[in-house]
Amino acid sequence: MRSFFQKSNLFHWLFWGIYVIYGIMDSGSWIRLKGFVWSLQPLLLFYAMIALLLYGNIRFLIPVLLEKKKIALYVTGLIAIVMLYTWLRSLNQQYWDAQVWPKDPMKITDYIHWNFLNALWFLVMSTMLYYAQKSNEQQQQVKNIQISQLQTELKYLRAQVNPHFLFNGLNTIYGSIDRQNQQARDILLQFSDLLRYNLYEADVDWVELEKEAVYLQNYVALQRARSDSNMQIELDINMIDPSVKIAPLIFLAFVENAFKYSTRDDTQRNIIKISLQQAAGRIEFTCSNTYEQQEQEKGGIGLTNVMRRLELLYKDRYTLDIKKDEAVYTVHLTLLV
Repeated sequence: MRSFFQKSNLFHWLFWGIYVIYGIMDSGSWIRLKGFVWSLQPLLLFYAMIALLLYGNIRFLIPVLLEKKKIALYVTGLIAIVMLYTWLRSLNQQYWDAQVWPKDPMKITDYIHWNFLNALWFLVMSTMLYYAQKSNEQQQQVKNIQISQLQTELKYLRAQVNPHFLFNGLNTIYGSIDRQNQQARDILLQFSDLLRYNLYEADVDWVELEKEAVYLQNYVALQRARSDSNMQIELDINMIDPSVKIAPLIFLAFVENAFKYSTRDDTQRNIIKISLQQAAGRIEFTCSNTYEQQEQEKGGIGLTNVMRRLELLYKDRYTLDIKKDEAVYTVHLTLLV
């Protein structure tokens, strides 16, 4: 019911408001001779017939036939609905007029010409109503998109950190680490490379496969350094043409989930296997991890976003298979490049 009273239905309310008033005024002779309550019966029937004509056109004929370029079917449907309306309304007018003026009956043919023109007028009105409402909805969608873009830009500006300040800070930290602690220095360098890739290189539509592979290596190395000894991490990368272009960070969400949902049980070996294999015309990516079923959650916004990106960027040039088998979660992604 709430959607029925939305602002987008203003055109319908305006039309019906005007026509109801017109119908009552046009039935003045019936009202004078039979009363208002009696006249409501034919009026409501006529309104129902008009609604059938109007909404048959704007809810079915236009969106299902006309906008899908089925012109012949649309014209056939128009003719059918006009003939049905003309005949039913003429029969009803003949019946109700006979109730009011029984001594002066009229033939049904006396009504057909006027009702046929009446049907054509309502079809024109309903078509104008449909496209006026559609135009209004499109304008509202554009406004919503503009508002959303402004909000996104505002959030970005609020969260933005000066990259130069950030990297200068990392360099300062790197220089402060004891040279004997080579592992800590290497981890910081790997983190710096990950950050640089996200800020400067991944903000494009396509990147070289080699860059994405290096990013995966750095990310896995960083995760390996912070993982416990019972975590077994395997990374296998094989490229035959590193210059092939792919969407940036397209594998990251799956790898992040593998580390996020891997088992936390110290008494068993936890396994994460990542494979990136390039063959002629395609790239095969596989990521599997052990997991505890009670901890496995539905994929979050990262997974939803990457699936949306796949649909937009690759369309029918990818296959994605996700399955769970005996406490092992496996993602297999094939990209045609």
